[in-house]
Amino acid sequence: MKRYGNLINGIMDNEGTEYDVISPIDGSIYAKAVKASEEKTKEAIDIACEAREKWENIPLSGRKKIFARMVSIFEEKLDDYARIEAENTGRTLRQSVFMDTNIALEHMRYFSTTNEFRSSRKIKHPEYPQSYGIVQNRPIGVVGAITPWNVPLLMAVWKIFPALLTGNTMVLKPSHYTPATTFELALDLKRAGLPDGVLNVVTGEGSIIGKALAKSEKVRGLSFTGSTETGRNVTRNAAGTIKKIVMELGGKSPNIVLEDADLERAAKGVLFGIFLHSGQLCESGSRLLVQSSIKEKFLRILGSYAERMKSGDPLDMNTDIGAITTAEQYEKIKNMIRRAQDDGASIFYRKTIEGSVPRGGFYIGPTIMDNLTSGMEIASEEVFGPVLSVLEFDKVSEAVEIANQSNYGLACGIWSKDTQKAIKVGNMINAGTVWINDYHLISAAAPRGGFGNSGIGRELGREGIYEFTESRHFFVSDENNELVDLSFGLIVSD
Repeated sequence: MKRYGNLINGIMDNEGTEYDVISPIDGSIYAKAVKASEEKTKEAIDIACEAREKWENIPLSGRKKIFARMVSIFEEKLDDYARIEAENTGRTLRQSVFMDTNIALEHMRYFSTTNEFRSSRKIKHPEYPQSYGIVQNRPIGVVGAITPWNVPLLMAVWKIFPALLTGNTMVLKPSHYTPATTFELALDLKRAGLPDGVLNVVTGEGSIIGKALAKSEKVRGLSFTGSTETGRNVTRNAAGTIKKIVMELGGKSPNIVLEDADLERAAKGVLFGIFLHSGQLCESGSRLLVQSSIKEKFLRILGSYAERMKSGDPLDMNTDIGAITTAEQYEKIKNMIRRAQDDGASIFYRKTIEGSVPRGGFYIGPTIMDNLTSGMEIASEEVFGPVLSVLEFDKVSEAVEIANQSNYGLACGIWSKDTQKAIKVGNMINAGTVWINDYHLISAAAPRGGFGNSGIGRELGREGIYEFTESRHFFVSDENNELVDLSFGLIVSD
């Protein structure tokens, strides 16, 4: 059985309370880990501060070489990472193999080769032609990072690589539910040559570690992914300090199916949008907005494809439906479904999974709910589970109105054979990502983030890289700059 201490200054520190890491596949003890205290968190912050100057002074090319070695190590261990991620989170091994680990690999490769980041550039000052400027993009210092339990590997990659690329050091807190792949990633980065202290990983209670990171004056930036309510707590805790904060929070993303869509393709896309990782993704397409003229036909197609989804052991490569990652989330989803039924919603489809999944695990069959209004809890609040809420509209303007009634604005999917029309509709939706005739696709080169209660700032792409920097401007004038001399004359006469 694996045992994880807290990684501080390159050493696994086992001081603290040991706890059981539970596998949601069957409820068994998957690993042991140590909860960090507030004092250990502060120690990790101090170590990151000490490592900052040395890491910042390593040339960008040198940092990229370490990343390139990490790419090689990770590529050799893809199968190991895929299995660890599946066993710890309950996602299907097939998803972990074909999506999570491969996307993580490609995103590592992107950050090891990208030319998007420039630490310095020269500019012209149009007002002062006899001068020039140098704009530097400096690291902000020590970054505190907090990742969620649903996609621990990929979220760690998205925070570690751009922050370290730009010369920062980091203290990262993975969820205490799913810390395994984050610790493995940090250890492999050490093997790739990352200096001790540049990346420190501490796990345990968010109310202790997250609070310490947010309140610390030494932590100059925070990158958080998690629920909107927890994001509010992080912001409150950080309010006494002045630091840069990037947050990707919750979502209630609509998948809008227009009457001219390819219904077969759209049905597959809608199911993929909501039931990937059993709906436990911030951007999951949990609201289906379908045009009234095709609703009956589309739901019939949707139900037929849903029936083909296979439940079973998540570690079986033929299984489509995985587990719910935590017992608490399992209970929350069940209660929300029950309340929706009490409010008058009906279950159009529910996958029967009893007898096909491992005993002792946390499983809920994919569920499609109908007879809803947009104001119902199940149709307006984040479920974070395998539940699709069906809403209908007559005119496209109604779809836009329904989509934008949510306080969230993370993502949206639009299905239409007329891509220009779909893009036009997308321009009216409050969402950070709009997918046209696809869903869940992610590029390391594209910014990712949300509007409204779905977050602030961006991850990935050029925008995400520069979130970890501060700009410094040098205003350089020649000694014989006439305009400068004239300005001096406003105060000092020759």
